[in-house]
Amino acid sequence: MAVDETMAMDHEVVRSAGMDMADLAVSLQAVQRYATGDGLKAEHFGGTPDGADAFTAFNGAVQRLAGSVGKAQQYCAEASQRITDSAKATKTTDVDNAWGLTKAGGQ
Repeated sequence: MAVDETMAMDHEVVRSAGMDMADLAVSLQAVQRYATGDGLKAEHFGGTPDGADAFTAFNGAVQRLAGSVGKAQQYCAEASQRITDSAKATKTTDVDNAWGLTKAGGQ
């Protein structure tokens, strides 16, 4: 993204990267929505104790996946905003914007 070693950025490329990151955030949100709303129940694994145990194990993994995907989605949404903001900045602040991107996902 940098034009040369001075950290001057190609603002159009940075804007495009911000849009790509926003698209990724939307995709991750869809994955999370699917994982948490799949409607799978214990009875779908059969009426045996093994089926109930299998459902419990599978459902736990799906819930952990949904949580992780949610964190990734939040990070991508925030990073997208920071990237987009950087693309809108003036050339005199390119170095400051590059450092600001490292704060994405921080508390």
